[in-house]
Amino acid sequence: MELESLPLTPNGKIDRNALPEPKDRQQLTETYVSPRTEIERTIATIWQEVLKVETIGINDPFFELGGHSLSMVRVHSKVREAFSSDISLVEMFQYPTISELSTYFERQKSKQPVVEPSESRNERLTAGKKRLQQRRQKNKKS
Repeated sequence: MELESLPLTPNGKIDRNALPEPKDRQQLTETYVSPRTEIERTIATIWQEVLKVETIGINDPFFELGGHSLSMVRVHSKVREAFSSDISLVEMFQYPTISELSTYFERQKSKQPVVEPSESRNERLTAGKKRLQQRRQKNKKS
């Protein structure tokens, strides 16, 4: 969410209480796809709790929903508990959508190696870089 200026306290610090609530998924470019499996529903519920967002699709990127590193730590803790898993925090950052995280857990259950094809990873990185460039251009115009 972009703001023209940050609200400040009389001391000149950022007034966090005066910040607007993050908007729902309206600003996302991803098409909404609802959770289909029990794993996806569980992860979505955790994200909704932590991010305080009502509607989360399985392809919505965690950080574009308003997530940050500290909220990822909270999600990590709840996910580990929900799935009795020892997934690392680093792995959580590697799978930033419910769909990708769900695939990780499904592969863990079936003991398949959790290695993403480099083509898929490169496509995601390229798409992410493109979105970042678009945001930067939009910010320059503002």
